[in-house]
Amino acid sequence: MRIGVVGAGHAGVEAAGQARRRGAEVVLYSGETVLPYFRPRVVALAFGQVQLDSIYLRTQDWYREHGIDLRLNSPAVHIDTCARTVVAGGHEERFDALILATGASPALLAFARDLPRDVIPLWGVSQSLVIRERLAGTRHLVILGGGISGVEAAVYGREAGLNVTLVEKMDRLMPLQLGPRAAAVLAHRLQNMGINVITSRYAETISKAEGRLQVILNDAGTLTGELVLTTVGAVRTLQLFAQAGLRTGRGIIVDAYQQTSVPGVFACGDIAQRDHLRTGTVLSAIETGRGAADNAVAFAQSRPLMHVPAPIAPLRFKHNDLEIQAVGPATGDGLEERVLPSEGGIIYRCVLLENDHPAAGPGQTLVGVQMVGSHDDFRHLADGLGKPWQAIP
Repeated sequence: MRIGVVGAGHAGVEAAGQARRRGAEVVLYSGETVLPYFRPRVVALAFGQVQLDSIYLRTQDWYREHGIDLRLNSPAVHIDTCARTVVAGGHEERFDALILATGASPALLAFARDLPRDVIPLWGVSQSLVIRERLAGTRHLVILGGGISGVEAAVYGREAGLNVTLVEKMDRLMPLQLGPRAAAVLAHRLQNMGINVITSRYAETISKAEGRLQVILNDAGTLTGELVLTTVGAVRTLQLFAQAGLRTGRGIIVDAYQQTSVPGVFACGDIAQRDHLRTGTVLSAIETGRGAADNAVAFAQSRPLMHVPAPIAPLRFKHNDLEIQAVGPATGDGLEERVLPSEGGIIYRCVLLENDHPAAGPGQTLVGVQMVGSHDDFRHLADGLGKPWQAIP
C-alpha cells in the first residue's frame, strides 16, 4: 500500500506521519529545498528571533527513521488522478491513494514583481532569509498588511530599533479575527510602542530613487523607507489540479472525508476547500492532515471512510507585553459583543453571542472570543464555543 503526499507543510507532514503509522509506504514531495518547517515562525526568522534549524518540523533523521521518503526540491508537475500517478523530480510514480497538501502562496502586489529585492512578501523561509539580510541596512520599514503577520513583523521591527509604519487597507487591524473595539485597543498598544499605524489606506505606487523607496498611498500620503514588506493575503495555485480533473473553487473542493471529486484523491490544509475556504492555522492543518491520511489508507484497503471534524482553531500571539487571542468570527450581523471585565484602555476582553443559534436552540450561544493584552479564561471560553452562554460557568 503506497500513499503519495504532495506538499510538505504542516498538513503534508502530518498526513505522511499518520499514513506511515497506519502501515502505508509513504512518499512525501516537497517543492522547497529545506526541510519542512513551522511556517508561523518565519516572521521571527526574518527578524533574527530564531535560527532556521530551530523551526524545522522534524529532523532529517526523523523522516528516515519513520520510513518516510522525503523528496526535497521535487514539486509535482503532473498528476493523473485516474491512474493516481505523480510526476515530480523527473520521475513518474503510481500510488494507491493521493493526498494533496500544497498549501497557499503569498498574494503578490505588482510592486513586489517590479522591485523584488525591496518589496518582499513575508511568507516562507526563502523570503525570510532575504529580509534578514536586508534589515542590516534598513532604518525605516514599511509593512503593507495589518493581519497577524504584519502585526508580528511590526513588533519585531520596532524591537530591533527600526522606524516602523504598518498600513492596513481595511478600517482596523486584523479584521478577520478582531472586531472594531478589540482592534482599536491593539492599535493603541502598537502606537505606544512607537509603531505608526495607518488604517483605511493602501499603497498605490512604490518607486525607488537613490536607495530609498517612496510609497504613495491612495490619499496621496507618502511614506519613505529602505524596505517594504507585504503580508496582504494568500492565493491557491490550482491549475495543476484543475488540469487533473479535480473540482476546484477557491481551493480544491473536498467533502466531509477530505476527499476530492475523484475517489482515492484527498486534500488537506490550506489548499482544501470544504464548506468554505478557512483562514489556515496549524491546528486545522494537523487535524485535516491526519483525517486525510486515515481516509487515504482506508480507501487503499477498501474500508469505509470516516468523517473528519472541522477543527475550531484559535489564533494566539504573545511577545513580551503584547498578547492577542481570538477564535470565531470577528463580528457579524445579529451577534452581540459582550465586554468582559478588564483593565480599561490597555486590555480588552469580549465574547460574541448569537441569539437562537441553529444548533444550540433558543437563548444566547457563545460563538467567539477576543482578547488583547490578556489570556484570562480564554481557553475555558474557547472550549465553550457552540454552547449556551448561560451554561458556561
